[in-house]
This record gives sequence, structure tokens and C-alpha cells, in this order.
Amino acid sequence: MKVKQYRAVTLQEAFAQAQAELGEDAVLLHQKEVSQPTRLGRRASTLVEITVGVDEPEPRVEEARPLFTPQPARPLSSRITDQPATRPTPFFAHTASSPAQKQDEFASLRRELAHIRSLLQRRSRGENDQPEALAAWSDALHTCALPAAWIDRLLDGLDEMLTPAALGRADMVSAALMRRMVAELETPTGALQPGRPGQPLVFLLVGPTGVGKTTTIAKLAAHYALQKRLPIALITADTFRIGAVNQLRTYSELLQAPLDVAYTPPELAQLVHKHRDKALIFVDTPGRSPTDREQLTVLESFVAAVDNPHLLIALAAGTLLVDARRIVDRFSIIPPQGVVLTKIDETSHFGPAYTLLAERHLPLSYFTTGQRVPEDIEVATNERLLDRLLRLARNSLPEIETPAQPNVYVPPSQFQQFADVAQLH
Repeated sequence: MKVKQYRAVTLQEAFAQAQAELGEDAVLLHQKEVSQPTRLGRRASTLVEITVGVDEPEPRVEEARPLFTPQPARPLSSRITDQPATRPTPFFAHTASSPAQKQDEFASLRRELAHIRSLLQRRSRGENDQPEALAAWSDALHTCALPAAWIDRLLDGLDEMLTPAALGRADMVSAALMRRMVAELETPTGALQPGRPGQPLVFLLVGPTGVGKTTTIAKLAAHYALQKRLPIALITADTFRIGAVNQLRTYSELLQAPLDVAYTPPELAQLVHKHRDKALIFVDTPGRSPTDREQLTVLESFVAAVDNPHLLIALAAGTLLVDARRIVDRFSIIPPQGVVLTKIDETSHFGPAYTLLAERHLPLSYFTTGQRVPEDIEVATNERLLDRLLRLARNSLPEIETPAQPNVYVPPSQFQQFADVAQLH
């Protein structure tokens, strides 16, 4: 099969280019949005990139040409090669696929092709124009930084499901969109399920610098130590950032929980074994740039030192989609259990976060909602994420008035001893 890629402003234009070069037998294999370089003073835009294949007269094996040449990577363990197909491919993992993985990939591809075929059929019948109400919603969702392909996917056929009167009501359209958007997301993981003395849960939080990993660990540790009354231990491998150890030591003293420092992967393994009498072991990892392959390899060695860790990726809610994709790819050292979405109080644009979670089939785990320790953390739900996204969209609709949100009284914290401690995410 001959495989080529094309880019255009719309899916139809890109596919027309493919058919003009490859013929009517060209088959759409994949589509995605790519950022288009912008010039000063011009608005950022995106192009649709499609991958098209066509059978050649004489079948032959043709080696795929990578977009870039990966650096040699050391295998983490045999469990990486058995990761589910619905998880992102780890940066350090082998790319061999099992029959079950290929079956899942083919099923996902069939669903995507069916959706694209439906769009093309509707538009070939002259159904390109959206009702005025849905056109307004399309613009409103664009303000949420939701990619155009996802906007089309979510709004497609909505005018056939709702009456004209319902299309004019923001609450009715929001409810319909909420159902569609929730269906694209994985079920959230829920709260951490602690182990027991002798078989503790080892919690690792990985991610880039500045997303709030240390403070997130402090919030979780305070919850389980003070509210759940569970025996916990803290271990930090973040010996690179100035003040990181002292910051976590302050929390450990307030919680009356032991803190140890792991300078090497073997030391981390020994410390985890040392605290096997605890129910929860929180491991603070150093932040790394997703472009620094050498440092990511070091991080991989620390993760490999822990047996069956509960690994979550910390991601700031306002991260651009292209950066979020790279972060998830590079920090999926082993298949992550989910994502901690941090700093959701610092952004109103949740389109990139939603798109990433839907594309990579990653479940939400926790939200961090402010600077207070330990209060500003909550178990994540898909509905709460989408409520924030759709609230911004409703506010962007022309001549639509949304009811004012009631003031929520926040009771005084029962953990006043944390009030003056390291107000950083």
C-alpha cells in the first residue's frame, strides 16, 4: 500500500488533493489538526492533515518512513510492550503491537472512518450550511480552544436531534453537547485506593517543571494522613530543584510523616522497601522538560526502580494542545493510570485538556483548584470539566444571557496549620 499525507484548510480539500494524485481508490487512514505557523499580527490557525493509502498493482512490503529518527532508548521492562492500545505510546517503549492491540486500533479506525463518511455524505447532499444557532455554537466552542475537527464532530447532526426551539436554548444545546462529550471520555479513576501495611500503594507523580507536583503530593498526603488517619511516608527524588527537599520536609513535619531523599534509583528502591509497613508511599519526582531526552532517561530509571507504581501525569489545565500531546507522550514511561489536571483556577480554556483526554483515552484523576494546602484539590469528574468548558461557550454566544452563578461559601479550613506554608502549586 502506498501511503501519503496531505494538508489543506478543510477535510474535503485535502481528500480532493489525495484523489487527484492517487485516484478514486484512495482510502482515508487518519486525520488530525496541525498548527499553522503564524505571522505577527495574524490570528493563529490550523490545517487538516490526512493520511491516505492506496493499494499498488503488485503488493510489496514497504517500510514506513518515520517523521523523525528516534534516539536509542533503553527498555524499561517487559510490561511496557504489553500496554493497552488505548494508552499513549511511551517515549521509551517498543512499538510492537499485539493482535489484541491491532484489533482495537482497527475498531477505532472504523469508527473514525464512519464518522468522516457521514460528514462527507451530508456535505455532498448540500448540507454544508449549519443552522444559525449551531453556527453560533461553533464560534463559541472555538473560543474555548477546541479544535475545529472536534467542533464539527460534536455539532454534527445536532440539528436533527433537537427542535428549532431547543436549538435556540443554550441549556438544551449544552445538555446535548454534554452527553456527546462525556461519551468520548474515559471514566475517571476516582480517589486513590490506599494499600495496606506490607503491601503499600506507591504513588508517583510525573510531569514537566512548574505544574505543581510537589504541592499536589502535599495535598494528597495531608488528606490521607490527617483525614483518613492512614500511615504514610514521603520520598523525594527531586534533588535538582533548589528548595524542593526543604519544601517537602516542612509538610512532612506538619503531618508527622517520615521523609527520605533518594539520590539514585537503587536508593529509591531501598526506601520503598524500608516503608513497606505504610499504607501509602508518595514519591515526588523531579520536573523535566519534555524535550530533554537525557533527563527523561534518568526519570525512567527512577520509575523502573519501583514495582507496580501508581503513576499519574500532572498537566496544567491551560497547556496548549500541541504541548500537552508531547508531555503525555514523553512522560508515559509506563502506561499511566490517569491525569492530574492542575491549576484549573488559572484558565478558562479547557478545549485542549478535553481534546487530549479524548484523543489519548486517558482518565481524569484529580483537579487542583487553588494554592491552599490541603484544601484546593478534588476528585475529578468529566462533568465538572465539561461544565467549565461549556460555561465559557455559553457566555460567548450572542444575545444569550446565562444565570448568574450563586456565591459559594467556603467554610474555614480545619487545617489552619497549613495556611502559611508554601503557597505554590
